[in-house]
Amino acid sequence: MIKRRAFLGSTLSAIALATRKAKAESSPASAATATTQLPPLVWPVVKVTPGLPAFAGHADTVPDIVGRIGTPPSLVIFSEGNHLMALLSDEIVGAFPSWVRSQSQYADLSVDNIVVVTLPQPIVVQMLRSGGIALGNLTLDVSRASGFYPDIVMGGPAPLQVLRKLGVLEPQARFFSRNRGRASC
Repeated sequence: MIKRRAFLGSTLSAIALATRKAKAESSPASAATATTQLPPLVWPVVKVTPGLPAFAGHADTVPDIVGRIGTPPSLVIFSEGNHLMALLSDEIVGAFPSWVRSQSQYADLSVDNIVVVTLPQPIVVQMLRSGGIALGNLTLDVSRASGFYPDIVMGGPAPLQVLRKLGVLEPQARFFSRNRGRASC
């Protein structure tokens, strides 16, 4: 692996240096102005999968994913962004491993990799419906087989009902909170 990286690094560096040297020798004055007038680099989207939610070329649209992708998750929670700070607090996800170890029936469970994904609820539904999400040229498989699949989905009644109809949620799913509507002062 290191030999391949060294080879690629030295080869690509040599090509870049030779190209730059050839341009500089052909026209020294135009080479100086060309470097200041280059257009912005736009990374090409290689392939867009139809029906998959995709974030390509947008600012501030990458989901918050906390945990390690590629390592088997202990617990996966899909939620909307408003829950992120509460979920990741010391009182909830921070206290969860200690609570698990204190329960004799769960003491042997691994809780080393808790993955929390926060996105707007319609995108969570679309990810589960389509089986993935594209982040530019990176596609994350969202399936039971990949392990990147929610154990808990936190959302409002309408998205949870859609997920129930899709068979994502089990019949015993329940709301974790309720409100009495808007408050007025």
